[in-house]
Amino acid sequence: MAKIKYIHGYTEEEQNRLIEQGSILSDFVFDRLDFSATQRLLEVGSGVGAQTALLLQKYPQLYITGIEIEALQIQKAETFLSSLPYAKERYQFIKGNARDKNLNISKNYEAALFIWVLEHIAEPMAVLNNIQNFVIQGGKIFAVEVFHSSLHLYPHCPTIMEFWQKGIEYQASIRGDANIGQRIGNLFYDAGLKNIQVSPYPMQFGKYDRKRREKMLKYWHGLMKSAVPNMIKAGYIKKELWLEAEKEILHLQQNDNSVFYYSFVTIEAIVP
Repeated sequence: MAKIKYIHGYTEEEQNRLIEQGSILSDFVFDRLDFSATQRLLEVGSGVGAQTALLLQKYPQLYITGIEIEALQIQKAETFLSSLPYAKERYQFIKGNARDKNLNISKNYEAALFIWVLEHIAEPMAVLNNIQNFVIQGGKIFAVEVFHSSLHLYPHCPTIMEFWQKGIEYQASIRGDANIGQRIGNLFYDAGLKNIQVSPYPMQFGKYDRKRREKMLKYWHGLMKSAVPNMIKAGYIKKELWLEAEKEILHLQQNDNSVFYYSFVTIEAIVP
């Protein structure tokens, strides 16, 4: 089987970035997710365990099964979670493809969760159709997804926006969708899920919230940088474009009038 392409790659630097990303975005990502009544959660695309760790800390009754296709990510997740006393014996990670109908897991999960996952999957409908078979009737499926075309920066940063658009195009070329948040409700509907609730989550930070603006711009710098090697290798950008874009984001960080805006999308639905 050909190795599935991932825009950010699987380097140790990227794995550590994902763990840091989890803590930076947790206040927003988990703001509209409630697992207080859930005992058994299936996390699809569990990666390095960044979200797993946060969920186990927030909900002490949870047991999480993570499905992950990349062995390197599972290795990192096992190492990371084994260092957290509160996570002991409350998780397992299974290597597998979420489209596989013969996944070696039970079919009695109360909920399934995707966080920044469906954007990277070539056939998200096939995954949604399959994963709901492992969730009990009346259980819930949750997703948190990107909508990259919603990014706006003030003052206008033409090179960043050019780089960002190239990233959207590159992700499409490897069969992902950096704007999947825009159509996530339709996907859930076509998968036969019920009681669909879609909630855009706008983030806007300016001088009135300097701390979060600084944190988000720093995070966005790392997010963009993580895609640079693969984008250069694929011929979507030249290194010079990234260096100019990097200058712009550093200027934004130094400009007290700068404004950051981005909207991701959360969704939940019931398995009929």
